[in-house]
Amino acid sequence: MAKGKDRKGIWLILIVALVMMALYVNFTQDSNQQTPPKHNLEKTGAGAVADFTDASKKVHVAVDSVLRKGEFSIGETKEIAKEVPRKNIEGTIRWHTRQLLVTVSPETSLESMKQMLDNGVKNAGGQILSSQPDTYQGIAVVRLDIGLKDKLAEEDITIISDRVYVTKEKNDFPKTISNSEKKMSGRVQGQMAIIIDDFGYNKESIDAFAAISRPITFAVIPYRPFSNEAAAKGLSSGNQVILHLPMEPLSQGAQSEELTVTVNMSDGAIQDMVQKAIQAVPGLMGVNNHQGSRATADRRVMKNVLSVLKSNNLFFVDSRTNSQSIAAETARQMGIQAGENELFLDNTDDVSAVKAKLRIAQEMAAKHGTVTVIGHARMNTAVAVREMVPELEAGGIQLVFVSQLLK
Repeated sequence: MAKGKDRKGIWLILIVALVMMALYVNFTQDSNQQTPPKHNLEKTGAGAVADFTDASKKVHVAVDSVLRKGEFSIGETKEIAKEVPRKNIEGTIRWHTRQLLVTVSPETSLESMKQMLDNGVKNAGGQILSSQPDTYQGIAVVRLDIGLKDKLAEEDITIISDRVYVTKEKNDFPKTISNSEKKMSGRVQGQMAIIIDDFGYNKESIDAFAAISRPITFAVIPYRPFSNEAAAKGLSSGNQVILHLPMEPLSQGAQSEELTVTVNMSDGAIQDMVQKAIQAVPGLMGVNNHQGSRATADRRVMKNVLSVLKSNNLFFVDSRTNSQSIAAETARQMGIQAGENELFLDNTDDVSAVKAKLRIAQEMAAKHGTVTVIGHARMNTAVAVREMVPELEAGGIQLVFVSQLLK
């Protein structure tokens, strides 16, 4: 009898152990389960379409609900259905986006409005991606980029569904204070905008520049392996993102990108290429040229490029790869805010050489009040900029976004 009881006890223990193991496996699988994707995948003859349209429209509804409850005044609204090709992979990414001009009362706190929107869009799978000073048809605004983040074949995807331009009645929105203004002490001798070109080619420099905690303008080249990640990290770290648009150099052999605006293209082909490049980089505020020594000296080409920028409410910064460039001049004639590069920082990829250029830029800013400089997404440049911040600020140089120095 004792043996029979022992056997029953052993079996009971085994059954309990098996049940516990099954429960554990089920719990582990549940806890490891990934968040459901925010896109619908459609197989087509030309690859697969990752369609974020439904998810985008859910965020639209959430944004509208918050704005109605807050009794904010919604002005001009533009809606666009976007579709862009994926680089090196057959297929496209599709979504729906809007631009809204919202007027709020003088008593409204931007922070309270952002909190309301952030809470409202979370239930729709969205989030506020960035908040930055901007202009809308000449009006001073704060721009809120609202959208979605997702993964597509191990690639991080950021979708801007709603771009909300916020202004106050009588246009008395308080000036947005940048990180460097908060950290600067003493008299400001001059302002310096640092643009970093060529984000998208490599991964390692993205985090290095995002961690600097001072205003950096991320110029992201389209369709490269890390373009989307660079734009998303630039936005999430509180920096500005612009498109680094490939344009034709004087030497055809030097052209580095297959999809490049060239002087032999028709007006329609130029405009189509620029529009698609804009759509390929999420959250951008403006554009500067990658290469382009031939294209930026051609007035017809620049008028076509700039007409697309104007329709998308984007500014232009001339990288000045050619002293004969008419790009910035043409932009201003067309009523587009523009800036110009005044110094390349890293023609020599060496930390001490980049620091020497930054000291020259410091002198230029102190003498003229402002300076715009360009470096590249390289680790040595990131190290040099990070290590020079205390020296620049001790010399009275305030780091700002390039959008703050446009004319």
